[in-house]
Amino acid sequence: MIEDITPRPAPQYSRITPEASWWIRRVCAVLISAWLGGVVLVSLAAPAVFEAGEIVIRHPAPAHAPILRSLPEDLMRDLLRYHAGEANNQVFALWGTLQVVYGAAVLLLLLFFSDVGKLRLGLAGAMLLLALLMKFFLIPAVAETSRLFRSTGIPDAGRRFQMLHGAFAAFEIASAVLGLALLWLLLAGSRSSSRRRSLS
Repeated sequence: MIEDITPRPAPQYSRITPEASWWIRRVCAVLISAWLGGVVLVSLAAPAVFEAGEIVIRHPAPAHAPILRSLPEDLMRDLLRYHAGEANNQVFALWGTLQVVYGAAVLLLLLFFSDVGKLRLGLAGAMLLLALLMKFFLIPAVAETSRLFRSTGIPDAGRRFQMLHGAFAAFEIASAVLGLALLWLLLAGSRSSSRRRSLS
């Protein structure tokens, strides 16, 4: 009898278990939910900061009322709007950094610690790309143009600011749409994994 000495292929072991991938998808779902919540919060906070200036003019604190009334209302309104614009610039800069952190964390976790497919990775990569574009290009341009417009009142600067601000809103909406799609896919995959584990 001739012994079969044909080498057998070595067994393949995956470093990512279904259980670990399930947990990573849930962690990423939490991160994306926080990201989407931040989009909503920033979109509501920006106009609220400007409205706060109007409230200060209409209802000044008793200790500050004599000072505020000593200045022309238009001058005080311009000063408060300038302050509100700078406050929003700081909020947008911080939010831009947080979006990059969220995007990088989600993409790296899904890429190296889960077994998700190309569609989910593509959505995570697209979200990170939008976050990087906002952080390093769009948000600094919005801040620079807003300062130029408020200090000079040049109409071209005002139109450019409106265009850039609209682009920022469009990027945020696109990020939210991609995030909702990725969140739905991750949770759908988590439910499927839960059913498989319950049947095993």
